[in-house]
Amino acid sequence: MDKIFYILLSLFIFCSTHIIAQVGPKTNFLISDSLVNIGIRNKAYPGAQLLVFSKDSILLQKSYGFHTYDSITKVENTNLYDLASVTKVLAGTLAFMKLYELYEINLNDKVSDYLPALKRSNKKNTSFKEVLSHSAGWLPYISHQNLIRKKDGDFKQRTLKSKQSKRYHTQISDSLFLFKRYPDKIMRRIRKTKMSKLGEYKYSGLWFFLIPEITKQLSGISFESFLKKYYYDPLKLKRLTFLPSKKYNKKEIVPTEYDSKFRKQLVQGWVHDEAAALMGGVSGNAGLFSNAASIMPILEMLLNNGTYNGRVYLKAETVALFTKRAYPTGNNRRGLGFDKPNLVGDNDRYPSTLVSESSYGHTGFTGTLIWIDPKKNGFLIFLSNRVYPSRTQQGLYDMNIREQLLDHAFQN
Repeated sequence: MDKIFYILLSLFIFCSTHIIAQVGPKTNFLISDSLVNIGIRNKAYPGAQLLVFSKDSILLQKSYGFHTYDSITKVENTNLYDLASVTKVLAGTLAFMKLYELYEINLNDKVSDYLPALKRSNKKNTSFKEVLSHSAGWLPYISHQNLIRKKDGDFKQRTLKSKQSKRYHTQISDSLFLFKRYPDKIMRRIRKTKMSKLGEYKYSGLWFFLIPEITKQLSGISFESFLKKYYYDPLKLKRLTFLPSKKYNKKEIVPTEYDSKFRKQLVQGWVHDEAAALMGGVSGNAGLFSNAASIMPILEMLLNNGTYNGRVYLKAETVALFTKRAYPTGNNRRGLGFDKPNLVGDNDRYPSTLVSESSYGHTGFTGTLIWIDPKKNGFLIFLSNRVYPSRTQQGLYDMNIREQLLDHAFQN
C-alpha cells in the first residue's frame, strides 16, 4: 500500500512541476502546502515550519500540524525546533569562518597547531580543509551514550546523576545532571579514535565538537558568547539559541523524541543528539534550537555575500570560499562545513533535481533543512520533528519531502 501511495505522490509531483511554470506562484504555494500536509497525514512528522525566500521577499512562511500526534498543541511560527546537524553550519562553521578572518588562519594549517592535545595523536597532520570537507578520515561519530551505564543499568561513576550538585552541575535533561569533567573525556575519546583513508569522503561530526575549544583558545571567550557577539546579537536572532529550556516555556518548544535508551524520557527543550547532550548541550555539531524566522537573517546574510542591512559580517570572498566545493574534481561534493548538491546521474541527484550547482546548505537528523541557492536568489527553511515519537520514523525520507519542497521553492 505504501509503495502505491509513494508512486502516486511522485506522479503528482512530476505533473505539478510542469504545471507550475504556466500557472505561477500561487500554485507553487499550494503544492508546498500539499507536500507538507501529506507528510503530516502519513506520519512523517506531526508538524512543521516552512519558509521560502526569493528575490528579497518572503514567498511563504507558515506553520503546519501539531507538536505531537495527539493534536493538542498547534505549531506556531514562534515555536522552536531542534536543528540537529544544521547547527554545524549555523554555529560551528559560522564561528570558524569568523576565526578564519580574525586570526588569518590558513586552511592548510594543521588542526593540532591550534589544539595541542592532538599533536601526539593519529590526527596530528590533519588540516582544517580536510576536516571541514569531511575528507580527513575521521570516524563519523562516537556513541558516548553506550558507554555511561553499568551492566545493571545504573550510571557509571563520574557520568550522570539524577540530582544536581557541585560535581554534577550541568543539566542535560529534565532529570539528569552531567559530571563536570565528562566533556574532557569526550575530547580524549575523539583524540584516540581510529582513522580511515585520508582523502576519501566520509561524513564526520567529530571535528565540530572541537570548534568550541578552538574558539575559546583564540578569542578568549566561550563558543556561545563568540556567536552572540559576531552574529546572533547584531542580527537580532531572538529565538535561535542553545539550551532553550533555560529561556522558554516548554509549550514553545516542539518535542523531539521519546528516548527509550539513554535518557529514558521525552526529549523536549534539550538537544536530541546524545554526544552534544554529554557536552552540556552546547557544541558545534548539534544543540541549536530555532524557529524558521530566526534563521532567516543568517541565510539572507550569506545570500548577500556576508552583508545584512548594510553591515558586513563576513567578507564576500570568505563566503565564496566556504560555500564552493572544496575539491572541484572527485567524488566529494562538500564545501567547507556546508553541504553541496550532487548533480551527477539521474538516480543520485541531491538534494533536489532543480537546485543550481552554486547552491549549498545542510540537513538535520531531526528532520530539518536549510538550503541557499545564489543563482536563484533564494533559500528554503524546513523544520520538523520527524523523529517523534521515535527515530525509526522514516517517512520523511521515503516520501522525499525535503527534496520535493526544494524542487518547487524557486520555480518563479
